[in-house]
Amino acid sequence: MAQIDKTTQFNQQLSITAEDGGIVNYATLGGSIDQYGVPSMSYYITDGVIYHEHLSDFRTSWSDFQNVVFDEADKVSAALAATDTEE
Repeated sequence: MAQIDKTTQFNQQLSITAEDGGIVNYATLGGSIDQYGVPSMSYYITDGVIYHEHLSDFRTSWSDFQNVVFDEADKVSAALAATDTEE
């Protein structure tokens, strides 16, 4: 029998409003948590010029994103630990 693994995915697009009113994405943040509560995160810069112009915003967003993923990973780990002590 094949095992079905559960993962939780997180994604965020960082963007700016251009002078013409359009939205320009400049970075993508991604993360996941596996069934054991182990987090994995990465980012991809799609526009280096905008990234450099908004470096402080990027760093704040990246830190906030990591906190959300780590907080959720902690919840999964705590739930697993509670299940282990019940057995």
